Amino acid sequence: MKTLIRTANTALAGILLALAGCAHQIRIVPDPSELAPGASAGRIDRKVGYYISPENRARVVESPAGGGDRVSYAPYADLEPGLSRVLQNVFSQVSAVNDIKDTGFLRDNGISLVFVPTITTTSSSRNGFFWPPTDFSVSLECLALDAQGLEVWRKSVAADGGLIAVSVILKEHGLAGRRAAENALKKLQTELIEAPELRR
Repeated sequence: MKTLIRTANTALAGILLALAGCAHQIRIVPDPSELAPGASAGRIDRKVGYYISPENRARVVESPAGGGDRVSYAPYADLEPGLSRVLQNVFSQVSAVNDIKDTGFLRDNGISLVFVPTITTTSSSRNGFFWPPTDFSVSLECLALDAQGLEVWRKSVAADGGLIAVSVILKEHGLAGRRAAENALKKLQTELIEAPELRR
């Protein structure tokens, strides 16, 4: 009987260790309805592009969550639709650029600016019993290059997801991350609208 108990305890410990080593997958994709056009005089009449490298688009990161657990998510892939939406809110035409060094593509498509984002994130939890993160932050640096690859604009913004009740987060595990992403993109949109160098 003691041998059976030891075997069961060893198996249980192994299961708990395996579970502790796994990161919970979440998504932090912004809600398009939260990214409305700004109250400006209208879109800037420019064709622009944005570039996310294949490595960044496929990148999956892990950060802390509740109860000692961790969460995993793809920040570039999740935020790409929101970045595209924000650029469409500000500029008349927006295209994804597959190769930032392909000047022929930029020239043939009349793209005068290419925006290159750098995204960093943090997460944590105020609750020790549930794993979804209650606190999340997104830092977004955006670089604008002209058709010759020269920097014409750079801006960094950061935002968090705000104070959200745990009961709400338990219904949408990535909610804190989604709201942080939305808030960061809204700040970026304001910076784009207010940048005189992007209107030249």
